[in-house]
Amino acid sequence: MEVDLPQLKKWLDEDVVILFADRNEKIPLISDLKLLSMGAEAYIFKARFMGVEAVVKWRFPKNYIPEELDEKMRRSRTKLETKILWKALSLGIKVPTPLFIDLDAGILIMSFIEGESLRDVAEKIDKDVLCQVMKTVGSYAATLHLNGITHGDLTTSNVIVAKDGVYLIDFGLASFTKRCEDMAIDLHIFFRSIESTHYRIEDVAKKCFIDGYKQVVGDSKTETLIRAVDSIRLRGRYIAARKLRTEWVG
Repeated sequence: MEVDLPQLKKWLDEDVVILFADRNEKIPLISDLKLLSMGAEAYIFKARFMGVEAVVKWRFPKNYIPEELDEKMRRSRTKLETKILWKALSLGIKVPTPLFIDLDAGILIMSFIEGESLRDVAEKIDKDVLCQVMKTVGSYAATLHLNGITHGDLTTSNVIVAKDGVYLIDFGLASFTKRCEDMAIDLHIFFRSIESTHYRIEDVAKKCFIDGYKQVVGDSKTETLIRAVDSIRLRGRYIAARKLRTEWVG
């Protein structure tokens, strides 16, 4: 889908000059802007940034939030996401590389990862390959947690299987935290994405993920976190049962 939003027009109209040894070349700052997805928080575009394939994430203004608060939130979330991406890269985790940031506009430009989402390929690839991918995702999650970071939306849709490895994407809900429960929620979300979408391969996917997690933090910390995940699930079932009883009585 082609997009030409007035709010991004200044970016589409801006050019940059690339200096080479033998010539200068004028190219658009951003071109070929195509909408990939629209969320409650941001628009995601594929584009060319100074001639390179990239992803443009724009946290758009929300009319239902007071302007000053909205600007502060968009600025803060964009800054935090960029900081966490750089931290993840420094830890050896494959994630998109930040290329440009405009905090005032709520824009983050990142490298485009060519590949397929784990959601799309999980049940098509060989089980040994699937297990290795899940181990990698588990090791990535453990490395983030060990360094006080949660992804916030760890699902198979936010894992890209590329020719050069496995990538985590979409850190829009990521945060710095030391709370065990926050890290357990990461695992709970990932397990739920497997259970709801990939139930045919649920056992191998979960086992390999946990094996990868253990390789980084060890058995004891992994088992503690799994118990926290179980606790979250028990609370969820209790709340659902209470709601069902209330609706039945009503």
